[in-house]
This record gives sequence, structure tokens and C-alpha cells, in this order.
Amino acid sequence: MKKLVWLVVFVLSVGLAVAAVNTQYFGKVPDLSVSISMQDPDPVEPGKEVEASFKLENNGTIAHDVLFEIVPEYPFSLVPGESASKSVGIIGTSQDGKQNVIVRYRLKVAQDTADGNYKIKVRYQSEGFDTWVTLENLRIKVQSHDAIISVDKFVAEPSVVEPGSKAKLTILLKNYATSLLKDIKVVLDLGKNDETIPFSPIGSTNEKVISYMEPQSSKSIELELLVDPDAASKTYKIPVSLRYSDSLGRNFSKSNFVTVVVGGEPDVSVGIGSTTIYKAKTTGEITVKIVNKGLPDMKFVNVRLANSSRYRIISPYEVYIGNIDSDDYETADFKLYIEGTSDKKIMLPLTVEYKDANNKNYKSIVNLELPLYSSSEAKKLGLAEKNGSFTWIVLIILAAAGFFGYRMWKKKKKHN
Repeated sequence: MKKLVWLVVFVLSVGLAVAAVNTQYFGKVPDLSVSISMQDPDPVEPGKEVEASFKLENNGTIAHDVLFEIVPEYPFSLVPGESASKSVGIIGTSQDGKQNVIVRYRLKVAQDTADGNYKIKVRYQSEGFDTWVTLENLRIKVQSHDAIISVDKFVAEPSVVEPGSKAKLTILLKNYATSLLKDIKVVLDLGKNDETIPFSPIGSTNEKVISYMEPQSSKSIELELLVDPDAASKTYKIPVSLRYSDSLGRNFSKSNFVTVVVGGEPDVSVGIGSTTIYKAKTTGEITVKIVNKGLPDMKFVNVRLANSSRYRIISPYEVYIGNIDSDDYETADFKLYIEGTSDKKIMLPLTVEYKDANNKNYKSIVNLELPLYSSSEAKKLGLAEKNGSFTWIVLIILAAAGFFGYRMWKKKKKHN
């Protein structure tokens, strides 16, 4: 009996000693820890690929038949050809210097991923453990290379603004970055380019502030502008400065341009300025007067008189005038022969073509009324006398010139 008791004590002592040794040097079971040893690139941009290296470290006894697996979830996916499960095999202990193993994966980041640190889910199992050990505390950093915000669209109302009037300018901004942008300042740089910009802000300054913009979002701002009364009609480019910060506190700035067209609808008056034609079956000249009563200048003005059975155009039927400034006029002359008629008037179909200061094409078609009189009516109104007086003046001048020319010839002949 005594021997049996000593035997039991001896076995227990040996068992406790072995357990102590195992606890001190090897641990009770394989004890694996997983960490990300490298991310390349770090950070990775949305839409790009990244290589993630996972470090498996064994702090317990030797682990056999270790299987490691990555469980990619949004925003990560495996690059085509990459296997989710990888056999690691044996992971030793610190005693044999083989307690660390590196497992690498190629992952693709979703294009619409916002900036931030994202969890990557992995799990493993080894011989003797049927269940998977899942880890969710590992993270991969995603960061856009640049925070991009831009003027996506702008609209001026009205589309063509008259000098002295108001315009509402709407600017639509878009955040093309995948991160939050904040403290966005939009400044219209009025008067900072090579020429004076004839606009002044109304109701507020030329600066607007947007507190933040979500990734891939759009926001609009509105500014009311007053156009100088003496502003020239043309297209003006207005510089727009954008200053903003990203979620990491980095500051950015960039410049864009918006355009505002200054002009107006031309106001043209066309009429007969003067004429030497009063009767049928006579030849004379009419002077057409083109008046620019509008604010914008007229360019490339061309006047054309259409043919008719009522008259014959003796001069060129088309006259190029060129430019007519605002509040000014030019004339075009046409020489006509009026056919025989008992009508009291004939119509002259005239076409005036031109461009405004912004090269928009215009065409005005008018029918000018040329009154006709009988010989008695013309005489009664003093129109025939005017024509007759002019004829007599010409005859007198010719006679006087002939008389003095004859005397000089005769005098010269006498001396010879």
C-alpha cells in the first residue's frame, strides 16, 4: 500500500513538472496573432490596387497545417487570380526561430471609396482546431491623392445682360474627391485681370463660403451682379478662385473662369434720308439712312435693294457700310430709274444685314415708301422747280465756262 501511494505521488510530480516546462517554454497550445506588416502603397487611392502583407506570429506551441484566409468586404475585393485561402503550413516557436510567417494579398479598392481607415477581415485555423478564428481589427488606409473641386457649370440670367442692368450668376460646384471637403471659399476676382471687369456685386460681397461638401456631391452658389452703364458689349471672362481644405486639414486652391455676355437687342431704324426722284419716268438718287438707336454697336452692316418691275437699279444694288456705333447713323445711296406708272407711290424692298458686338447675326427687312407726283403736283409743291433750278444752274455754269474759254482762246490767237 505504501508503495502504491509513492507511485501515485511520483506520477503526479512528473506530470506537474512536464506541465510547468511546457507552460514556461512552449505554452499550452498554438497562440497565433495577426497584424498588417506592410501596405503598399500607403495610403492607397480609391480605384487602385494595394498589396497587404499579414504577419502571423506564434506565441505558443508549434502550429501545424495552418490555413489563412482573407474575407474581403466593401471597399475591398481580390485582384483577379488571387486566392482568398492560402496554406501556411507549420509555424514554429521562438525556440526554433520560425515563429513568424508573412502572407501577401493583392486587393482592389472600390472607385467610390471615401477617404478613411477601413477594416479588413481575416481568419485562420490550424491542426487540432476545427473552428476558424476571425479577426476584424486590421485596417487599410485609403486616401485620395488630391482633393479636387471644380466649377461644374455656371448660368447667367439673362444670358445676355444689357449695360446698366442686373444679372444673377449661378455657379455649380462639384466635389470630385472621395473625401469630405470643408471651408470652401468661392471668390469672384472682379477687376483683377488685364482689363477692368464692369461688374459690381449687389446685396453681398464677391465672396461666398460653403461649410462642407460630401464626397462626389454638388452645391451651387448665387451672386447678383450689376453691369456698369457704360460697359462695352462683349463677352467678359471672370476669374473664380477656389480655396478649401480636406478632412486631413490639407489646404488647396485653384482657379476657374466663368463668362458673362454684355450686350442687348439692336434697335435699328431705316428710312429714306433724301431723294431726287419725284416723278415717274425719271432718273434720280435716293439716300437710305440707317440709324443705330440701340446700346450695342452694329458690325458688318450690309444694305441690299431688291429688284422690281417698278424701277431699274442703275447703281450697284448692294452697299457695304461696315460699323455703326450706338446712337449714330450711316447712309447708302442708290440710283434708280422709275418706270412709267400712275401710282402715287412705289415700294422699295430693302434688306439690312449685320452683326452685334458679340457676333450674333441679325436681318431687318423693310419696305420703304417712295412717293411719286404728277408734273402739276410736283410743280405745285416746288419739287419740279428744284429740279429745274438745278438744271439751269448747271447750264449757266457750262455756258460761263464756254464763254471764258472762248475768250482766252481768241486772245491767245490774236497774240500769235
